[in-house]
Amino acid sequence: MKTFTVRDLDRQPAVVLDACDREGSVRVRRRDGRSYTVRRDDGESRAAPAEKRQHWLNKHKAWLARTFPKPIGAKQTALVDRRIAGE
Repeated sequence: MKTFTVRDLDRQPAVVLDACDREGSVRVRRRDGRSYTVRRDDGESRAAPAEKRQHWLNKHKAWLARTFPKPIGAKQTALVDRRIAGE
């Protein structure tokens, strides 16, 4: 995804919108680091059909099972919680 600045959007909106047409969406970043996504409005919902979402969900679940075959134990969980809390 191509990234533009707010200044680009202000001074060259056609360039930003043309890139949005080519790539589907672009990112606009502010000086303070916050960013926004701009995408073309086709007038239709771009949500994937339920069958496709279920297919990708099943693939993701299979990936999780392969990547993390066993959950961490209670002792490790408590250690991570303490580290996050700064203890």
